[in-house]
Amino acid sequence: MKSKKILVLNTLFVSSFIFAQETQQQKFKVDAGFEFRIVPFNFKNEEGLYTTNKFFLYNRDKHLSGNSINVSIEYYFLKNTTIGINQSFRYDQLYSDNNLDNPNNYFTTDQHMRIIADTEIQLKQYFPLKNINHQIIASLGYGLMNNNTLFHVTEVYDRDPNGQINFSRTSEVDFQFQAYKIGVGYKYKRLEAMIGTYIVEKDNFDDYSSGFGMPFLKLSYNIVKF
Repeated sequence: MKSKKILVLNTLFVSSFIFAQETQQQKFKVDAGFEFRIVPFNFKNEEGLYTTNKFFLYNRDKHLSGNSINVSIEYYFLKNTTIGINQSFRYDQLYSDNNLDNPNNYFTTDQHMRIIADTEIQLKQYFPLKNINHQIIASLGYGLMNNNTLFHVTEVYDRDPNGQINFSRTSEVDFQFQAYKIGVGYKYKRLEAMIGTYIVEKDNFDDYSSGFGMPFLKLSYNIVKF
């Protein structure tokens, strides 16, 4: 009789523990996915001519657009509201310059590639629909973009007829900038799809800055919750 009571108590304890685990709200979630960035657009066009003292070749639009791999962790500090960190990586062209083996051919360039990282802090609000598996998402974020873009280049001012360098200068360049991020999306079970834009007020790409937007499309999958 005593053994039966122990079995019943153990069964009730295990059942209550499983129920508690199922009903306890999970506070963290980890997502991974891809983000595709569309060619940036300027908020306004600068009038007149401008000059630049940069002595390397670069294409801001090509450099910023394309695909990146994303990993994020979010914390539910409210039932349907999270704050989190999003980290993205991409392998992209940093800049190009004249091929030193053929300096007289301006159509031949050396491509310099680099792994570039973006770190963002984001606030997300989930709006459940009638079916709990379907939710609308609104997101705000702030990021440090183009990390690991610091590089050094040498400007050659003159060469004599023998090809010897008469004067040169090495300069430090960094394409890092800061951006705000707004987006809306849709969540179905573990899948999320979002569209939006980065808003950049000032950058290091040109000698003037008019500010620009960088549209994006992001797809992610929830790997784990805990």
